[in-house]
Amino acid sequence: MSVGTLSRVQAAYLQHAARQLKAAGVGTRAVLAAVDRPPASWPPALIDELVDDIRRNADTAVRAGLDLRRIPPAPTPVRPPAAPTPAPAVSGTRIAADAPPLRVPDGTQLRTADQILAADQVSPFTFDGSMDSLRSIPVSDLADDLTPTVLARLEAAGLTSIWDLLMRIPRSYVDRSTLTPIAALTPGTEATFTGVISGINSNHGKRYVRIRITDGPATITCTFFNAMWMAQRFPDRSLVVVQGTVSEFQGNLQMSSPVIELLEDASAILIPIYPQTTIKNEATGKRDKELSTTMLRTATVAALQRLPALTDPIPADLLARRQVMGRLQALRAVHVPDSAEHAAAGRDRMAYDELLRLQLALGVIRNAQAAQPGITHRPTGRLLQQWTASLPYALTGAQQRALDAIGADLAADAPMNRLLMGDVGSGKTAVAAGSCLMAIEGGFQAALLAPTEILARQHYEELSEALTPLGLRVDLLVSKQLPRPRKEVLAGLADGSTHLVVGTHSILSDTVVFDRLGLVVIDEQHRFGVDQRALLLAKGPDGAVPDILQATATPIPRTSAITTYGDMEVVILDEKPAGRSPVETEWIPAAPFDSPHPEPWKAIVEQVRQGRQAFVVCSRVDSAGHQSETKAAAAATDAADELVGGALHGLRVAVAHGKQKPDERKAVMDAFKAGDIDVLVATTVIEVGVSVPNATVMVIMDATAFGLAQLHQIRGRVGRGVHPGQCWLVADTSNDDAVARMTAMVSTNDGFKLADMDLQIRGVGALTGTAQSGRDAGLRVADLLRDSHIHLAAREDARRILATDPTLGRHLTLQREVDLALGEDAQYLTRG
Repeated sequence: MSVGTLSRVQAAYLQHAARQLKAAGVGTRAVLAAVDRPPASWPPALIDELVDDIRRNADTAVRAGLDLRRIPPAPTPVRPPAAPTPAPAVSGTRIAADAPPLRVPDGTQLRTADQILAADQVSPFTFDGSMDSLRSIPVSDLADDLTPTVLARLEAAGLTSIWDLLMRIPRSYVDRSTLTPIAALTPGTEATFTGVISGINSNHGKRYVRIRITDGPATITCTFFNAMWMAQRFPDRSLVVVQGTVSEFQGNLQMSSPVIELLEDASAILIPIYPQTTIKNEATGKRDKELSTTMLRTATVAALQRLPALTDPIPADLLARRQVMGRLQALRAVHVPDSAEHAAAGRDRMAYDELLRLQLALGVIRNAQAAQPGITHRPTGRLLQQWTASLPYALTGAQQRALDAIGADLAADAPMNRLLMGDVGSGKTAVAAGSCLMAIEGGFQAALLAPTEILARQHYEELSEALTPLGLRVDLLVSKQLPRPRKEVLAGLADGSTHLVVGTHSILSDTVVFDRLGLVVIDEQHRFGVDQRALLLAKGPDGAVPDILQATATPIPRTSAITTYGDMEVVILDEKPAGRSPVETEWIPAAPFDSPHPEPWKAIVEQVRQGRQAFVVCSRVDSAGHQSETKAAAAATDAADELVGGALHGLRVAVAHGKQKPDERKAVMDAFKAGDIDVLVATTVIEVGVSVPNATVMVIMDATAFGLAQLHQIRGRVGRGVHPGQCWLVADTSNDDAVARMTAMVSTNDGFKLADMDLQIRGVGALTGTAQSGRDAGLRVADLLRDSHIHLAAREDARRILATDPTLGRHLTLQREVDLALGEDAQYLTRG
């Protein structure tokens, strides 16, 4: 029997009968459930059980004034009448009364989402209908629906508002769309079935509870370990739904710790499984309490029952074009889905909202930057043509396309804010040089910032050699040992006689004044912060903002780049200059310094014999797990000593590390470049900017101490000339992530492919920096890897909205959402 087979009058009379029986002292489970729930939400099993209860208590019903002729015919009993004398409890076991076999009523079904969320007798929340207003509704507003224990644990876990609660989305679902008879269950498979509890056994000594469940023809035992409360959770003869993995013991079917619920309570076709939280006991200091997935399910259903509607600030035309469900529909679908497809559609809408907010925030920043007063460059092409004609090689197609895009930006009125992204050895320095020449042609100065003094000196040597013949003055500004006295360099910048300055953070000093700074190139831009960039912007002529070109040799997947660099235009160097040799990479577990037999040392000896050179890179971590330059310097020094006396005896070996004085380290590097050193044992000071075309072998010790991007950078120090390079990764590990990184390095030399692999291995947060900072960029639902198609759609839609409303002034609710959801995180994402 179901609600659909009853008239409204019949259903109303059944509820009246239940209330009369309750008043007369009949407190069966069906009577109590029918009293408080609207008949529209009654499952068929409840109706059958209620009719059965009324018929079995006919005398009481008549005395209460009920007309039994108005009660539908009694179904086959859900449970037989209890025996006159109940069986005693034996050895901690609750035994169902001695009776014929129990069975599940025919037609038993799980409830739909609409049935679960139907709540005619609850009061809706008082709020303005916006999603963000839910942030101000405390979970204590659910006090009538939740126990004090659940409320206390929600608040202790940080879910203090209804917004917090509804944004804790399930991590997975248990699918109960197919119900299997117990007799048809197969060991080793996942299954869902309904049944009646026929007995409960508790063993406090061994800390387990066993629940016997039958559907009539067959029985199964469900065992719960260290959950003694399960013995009191369900009364005998409760109709339950169970999901779990079936096993077999001594010929009997069983399950270990399955998901089990009363069918009439929160049973749904898909059970959401939430991330659980352990809660610290302030009195004992132990984490001995838990906000369980069951508690979260109960709380979210209660909240959704009191949420009648939500306003939607996304323009209707965008929602129609993207064919996404409404916000309230999405929340309901995620927390109480009717199918896996229903849940996925709800999650996609929530992910779209997050990614649209993110792209709107970045777009507003981009528009604000474009509105600042910029410099309109007028390059003549004269210097650029002379320079390209003097090069011993032709620019690649990618380099020429990059220069064309940068030239168009320089000629525009709005300030340029462009990212130049290229793989190791793709020719970023040449593009940077050409960009500087275009700015200089129009009468402006250029500055190139590098993160380390080694890299700054490398750039200075290359650029001064290339540009001085064109009649240009190139200066170096670092802390010590300038080619020209510091006072003379500062004077040249101030009077305009210096066309290009290369340096480190020294350029940011207040004492450095430019005559007409028009372009700033920031190499390895992720090493600089927003505040440092702001100092550069303040150095423009007459309050104008210099154009900014930021370069990185750390390729980033597109899905991550449009977030991390969402306020910038991106140009990619996806070709390598002719003549660059591939680097063959091998991974081995060990290479003792005292033995000449390991392959890396044999390779170095052979290459030195042929007139080549090699690197050995060492690293050490401190007690907190971070790379320590002090420990790495000691490790490099020790390694060099051992190699000289062991595997590389007879070769010229030197050491370079960050703890050396700059002049000492420079002397070592210069000697290595000149070929006076065969093997350079170094720390990561050689990671970027070091170019020694004669070096062909790279050995990276303790390779698992590095991330993929850093390993790829270090590997890029070899194979830079006409001779092919070899890279040896030395690491003994069984850690899954470490093995994945080593395997990835061996599989490809393509930095962009490695970036995609890194995204999969380490996750988005590790690439954008949000994991280390503790920030999540407002992404509680969306995943930049999994949701790349949604991200690209959100970016397109954000640009469509901002095209006519660049400050979101016409979409104030959406503007407020962006501010509340991201706040300063939007600024954080542009820091690099």
